[in-house]
Parts: sequence; C-alpha cells; structure tokens
Amino acid sequence: MRRSVFILLTLFAVLPLRAQQDWEPIGTWPFEYKNFRTAIVYTGFFKVRKTQVPCNIHLGKQTLWFSRNDTLMEAIQGSILRVEFPNGDTFIPVDENSNFGKILQQDTLNGKVARVLQVRSVDQHAIDQRAVDIMNNTQNLQQTSINLGNWGSQLSDANAAINEEELPLPLINVFYYQYNGEIFEATEKNILNRINPQRRKEYRNYTRQAEIISTNASSMLKVWNDFFVNYDKPIPVKK
Repeated sequence: MRRSVFILLTLFAVLPLRAQQDWEPIGTWPFEYKNFRTAIVYTGFFKVRKTQVPCNIHLGKQTLWFSRNDTLMEAIQGSILRVEFPNGDTFIPVDENSNFGKILQQDTLNGKVARVLQVRSVDQHAIDQRAVDIMNNTQNLQQTSINLGNWGSQLSDANAAINEEELPLPLINVFYYQYNGEIFEATEKNILNRINPQRRKEYRNYTRQAEIISTNASSMLKVWNDFFVNYDKPIPVKK
C-alpha cells in the first residue's frame, strides 16, 4: 500500500500546475506570451527598418515568430535588432546565437548604454528526464493496477492520459550584462574580469554572504547595481 501511495504522489508531481500564474509556456505553445501581440520590430543588416506586426518569441528556438495574413511565420535568425512589446517588454539579441534577452534594467554608465538582460529558454535536459519519469511511472502503475484492481486501473488510465505537450515547459534563466559596449554572460569569471580590480576580493565575499544565485533576477540585479552602477562605491561593511 505504501508503494501505491508513493506512485500516486509521484504522478501528481508531474501534472501541470497552471493555476500558480497567468501563463506558463507548454509544449504545444512554447512562446513567451500566451497570445501574439502587436510589437515594434527593428530589422535589417545594413539599413534599419521599423515595422509593427503581431509577434511572439519562441523559447525553444529563440526566434521571433510573427503573424501575417493569418499565417504564422518565423523571422530569419539574426535579422532582428530589437523588439518592443506594448507592455513595455523589450528584447534584443545577446550572443552569437541571437538568443533574445529581455531588458530588465537600463542605465547610462561611462557615457554608454548599460543593461541587465534575461534570456529564458527551454531546458531540454529537464524535458527529456520528465519523459523518462512519466514512462517509468506508467510501467509502475500498470503493475499497481494488477495488484489493486479497479482503483489501480483508474490510476493507470490517468497516467496514460498525460500529454507531455500540454505540461508546463521547464525553463532556464541566463543573465547577461551590457557594459562598455560589450554584452557578456553574467558569470562570476566574466564579472571579475570587468569590475574594478580593487573590488574583486570584495565581490567574492559579497556573493557568499548575500547568497547570490546566478539564475535569479533579483540576485543579478543586485550585483549589477552594487558593482557596476555604483562602480567605485564599496559596499558598506555590516558591523
């Protein structure tokens, strides 16, 4: 009986929890937004062109999709310079793969535009692992249905009805900083190479004491403000 309860709890663990927030991308709709939104899109290689079009960002491919004549189309990779959505969200490409980073904060530092950017992308490893877990659960529940009769059969049928494409997609957050005209991933190594050399020891102590998490937006904004916006202002030491 204990084994049956464990299997039941495991089954519930992989079911979608959509009530927690307004929108979570799913396998059949792996986009930043639930609906396409009319945005201002800047494109071009030599001459910048500005257009307004209903669009969305595909979190799996990291490409911009747009709607034209009731047809969904995918923009050419690397042709998008900037996307401004009506809710204030603005995205720009951040690396050689043209992954889209959402601007979380923008400043002017040393006379240049400086930004904190967040890239949300699909965690394919987590998706693959979930598929394996569901398959294992199905096999366990089939055995349970034999041992528990009708109740076990109901559990087995419920698990068989799970459509992986309808489950919320596991996502990865990666943060980038734009500083002195350069966009770089906000890793400890990259940050240490770009902050005031006299503050490197302070940064190491700071990240341990402040419990900085590299996948957390508030953590990466805090590092940005304390070590880039306030570039030459040491953090006060708590006594």
